[in-house]
Amino acid sequence: MGLLDELVGSLTGGQQNNLGQLQAVWNWVQEQGGIEVLIQKFQQGGLGEVLSSWLSNGSNQPVSSGDIQSAFSNEDLQSLADKLGTDVNGASGTLSQLLPHLVDKISPQGEVHPEATGSNSQLDLGSLVESIFKG
Repeated sequence: MGLLDELVGSLTGGQQNNLGQLQAVWNWVQEQGGIEVLIQKFQQGGLGEVLSSWLSNGSNQPVSSGDIQSAFSNEDLQSLADKLGTDVNGASGTLSQLLPHLVDKISPQGEVHPEATGSNSQLDLGSLVESIFKG
């Protein structure tokens, strides 16, 4: 199994058919302004402690779809829902499942990889995997 397969497997519970969802979520994060803006929205939404658990080396605290809906605007979530072919509830549910793992994977030492930050970051999933696993 290649590195991309391992990362996708760990982020999607081993279901390779969820790669499209993962790519849609990553693209949506970039459209929101990148990981830095995502972090700000979580902190402003009262979810800073949850987010800190994803960034730390400890276990990840879960986040509910309701928490996601309180951190992001309906318009933001509708944008993701359109990409996923679902509604706002489906989009927030997908985010509640994937974001803890995604943020954890891009911050393996407790700090977000520089390649994954910045509003102009157009890092694709393959580049993300490469940046995570290169020596």
